[in-house]
Amino acid sequence: MPNKHSNLSIILYGLRFSPLSYEEKLKKLRAIGYRSIQGWIEPGLPLDEHKKLIDGLGMEFCCLCGGLEDIQADPGKYIDYCRAFDCDEIMIGSMPEEDRMDYDGYMRAIDKINALGRVLQKDGVVIGYHNHAQEFRRFANGKTGMDLLFEHLEPGAAHFMLDTHWVQAGGGDILWWIERCKGRLHYLHVKDYRIAPADYTTGIGDTVKQFAQVGDGNLPWQAIVDTALGVGVRAFIVEQDFTYGEDPFDCAAMSYATLRACGLE
Repeated sequence: MPNKHSNLSIILYGLRFSPLSYEEKLKKLRAIGYRSIQGWIEPGLPLDEHKKLIDGLGMEFCCLCGGLEDIQADPGKYIDYCRAFDCDEIMIGSMPEEDRMDYDGYMRAIDKINALGRVLQKDGVVIGYHNHAQEFRRFANGKTGMDLLFEHLEPGAAHFMLDTHWVQAGGGDILWWIERCKGRLHYLHVKDYRIAPADYTTGIGDTVKQFAQVGDGNLPWQAIVDTALGVGVRAFIVEQDFTYGEDPFDCAAMSYATLRACGLE
C-alpha cells in the first residue's frame, strides 16, 4: 500500500475551464489546504519535471487516471507514472461508448477491463472503475450494469472508484454500495447532489438536479465518510463537473471545509 499522508484529495477535472496554468491551479489548491490530487499524465510535461513540481509544492498523487484505450496502448507509460508517484491504482472514467448500449456490450467491456487489469496487476497496479448513472440501468434479466460489473470484474485486477453523486443520480444507495464494495474500494469520488435552486418545474414534481460542492446538497456526508473509512477507503477525491457560474476554487474550498469537518485531513 502506498505511503499516503492525506485522505482528502481532489481531481482537477472541475477546474478545466479555468484559464490558469496547471501549476497555478495546483498552487491555488495548495493554498486552500489540499495536499493530494488524483493525477494524470499532463501533456507536454516530462515525468521528472512533473514529479519535481508536485514534490516542490508539498503535494502528492493519491492515484492516477487515464482512458481505457490510452492505457491499453501504452501500459508501461502508466506503470512508470505509478512507480514515480507511489500509486497502485489507475482510474478509468467509463467504459467505451460502444459498449454501453446493452448487456452484451457490458460483458465485452468487462472482458477488456479484466484483460488490462491482469497486465497491470503484474506490477502491483489495479484498474479503478468510476461509475456514472448509466451503470444503474436495469437489463431484461433483472441485473443492472453495476451488478454485472460487481459480479464479473476480477477483484485482483479491477476495483471500484464509486462516485457519490452518480450513484444517487442512478437511484442507488451510496452507503449500501460503499459497504457492498468493501475490499474493492480504496478511492471514492465525492460530490454532492443538489436540487437546482431555480429553473425547475412543479407540475408533477419534476426538478432539475445539479452537481454540487460537498455540503451544499442532499447527501449524508458524515455517514458517507464514516462508512467509507470503515471499509478501508484511503482517499476521498473531490470532483465537481460543473459549478454553474460559481468560482470553481470557491467550490473546492467549500468541499474541503466540509470534509475536514467530517474528520478528514
